[in-house]
Amino acid sequence: MPSIVRRLTAALAVMVIVTAACGDDAATTTAAATTAATTSATTALPATTELRFTFEGITGAQDKVLVGTIFESNGPLVGTVCLPVTSDPFSGSALVATSAPDNPCGHDAPYGVPLSTNGTYGYLVAVYVPGTQTATACAAGEVTIAQPTEVIIADADLTAANCADLTG
Repeated sequence: MPSIVRRLTAALAVMVIVTAACGDDAATTTAAATTAATTSATTALPATTELRFTFEGITGAQDKVLVGTIFESNGPLVGTVCLPVTSDPFSGSALVATSAPDNPCGHDAPYGVPLSTNGTYGYLVAVYVPGTQTATACAAGEVTIAQPTEVIIADADLTAANCADLTG
């Protein structure tokens, strides 16, 4: 099994644990990804090397939870994103940070220490019904951080087929 598939499978397993801990008090977002430097005049720039996920026009995910995991190329988890989807369509942003071990979705974001090390990371983003362990849509990719970086997740990027690709 290629190493990227092993890492994504491990990240999916972590997301299952994270989502189970989230319970019914969170909601979801969806999408897949494109990397871009943060340049919006209306968006505050993160500190050097911080990673932000921006979700744009996500549909069909209201009252679900968006969980993202970020991991190093050799596999260790380095951060998470947990964002409730509160509208349809949904747009929002979250900063990647270390998670609360007991309930990463139960704290204001970001919780813990923001990701601040340059490098190349893999990510997996999935949509869950709160309290369940099966993702309804997924997106995965890789991002290189050498400056403030933003991964944009659009509605079309997040699909159920992507979840099957990661586990099958």
